[in-house]
Amino acid sequence: MKYTVKRTAVLACAALMIGSVSLAASTPKVQAMGLPNPIVTYDTYESVVKDAGFTPLYLTRDAGFSCYYLSLIGKNTADIGFQRLGQPETTVRVRTMPQKADKSIKDISGIYSVTWKDQVIDGVTVSIAKISDTSYAAHWKVGDYQFSAQATGMSAPEFKALLENSLVDDSAHYFVK
Repeated sequence: MKYTVKRTAVLACAALMIGSVSLAASTPKVQAMGLPNPIVTYDTYESVVKDAGFTPLYLTRDAGFSCYYLSLIGKNTADIGFQRLGQPETTVRVRTMPQKADKSIKDISGIYSVTWKDQVIDGVTVSIAKISDTSYAAHWKVGDYQFSAQATGMSAPEFKALLENSLVDDSAHYFVK
């Protein structure tokens, strides 16, 4: 009896999860219900800048990456995807959000159930987490902006070097008050 109740509960939860994921993923159904999609994709960085009203953090080609994805989440968080040149399996997602958008938010990474460890890079406190052996995330604040980065297909030293030499370094220089 106890096993049957547990199994029924697990199956019910799985059905709810699958149903909610498929509903969220099916934009026409969401729009038909009158729910706006909070993620808007763009073709150009300039379009993101114009609609966001700020200049998001960006990985340049001299850092070894090219942009493949541009979006705004809820009109106030830029989410930009990059691929390492010549290694498309190595990706980095960078998010930028002005603090004025929502001062209660302390982490815009969207990464949960990991252990965050604080490190100081270029005078900035950065919270870094290991997701897997080749996937890492970080979030930090500089001036009136919050940032996050999530990388796949790279080692911990590579991710830390990317933070030190590009992402945190650039944010510390270009986003201070």
